[in-house]
Amino acid sequence: MRLLRLFLAVMTLFSSLLVSACGGDSPRSLTAYSLSLKKEFPAVKTLSTADLAARSDSPILLDVRSEEEFAVSHIPRALRAEEDAAEQLHQLGVRDDQMVVVYCSVGYRSAKLAQELTAAGFRKVRNLEGSIFAWTNEGRPLVNSHGAAEGTHPFNRVWGRYLKKSKWRWTPEPAN
Repeated sequence: MRLLRLFLAVMTLFSSLLVSACGGDSPRSLTAYSLSLKKEFPAVKTLSTADLAARSDSPILLDVRSEEEFAVSHIPRALRAEEDAAEQLHQLGVRDDQMVVVYCSVGYRSAKLAQELTAAGFRKVRNLEGSIFAWTNEGRPLVNSHGAAEGTHPFNRVWGRYLKKSKWRWTPEPAN
């Protein structure tokens, strides 16, 4: 009986991995991943994509992803974070009481940067929940050097499971 339960558990896990690896346009749940990030980075405050989209002010947006990922698309008005993002913000004249929203693909790299910026004295740092994958999956605006963009770099095939397959872009393209 124990062997049968173990077999069924292994088969269930295998089939769920197979389904997620085969693609489709239904991304894995970013909500569950975001909850795990909150446990790993309990001091990091977050901001939802809906709250960011609804803001009437213009917080500083820092994209923590690589140059290649940023070139494919990013949130309008976002700056790509430099290696020393705290110094970058100081050089831009950002005050320590200004809202700074950081994001990456799913939130891990940006949570690490949010911790660093908070430790550097920035008091209103927020990690964008679900990061650019959530923003893209919700159909919110994206841009690149060509203007409007329609998709996002999936980072890789493993992390890309959190992004709708129809939104995967590996190179910068103009929107249709």
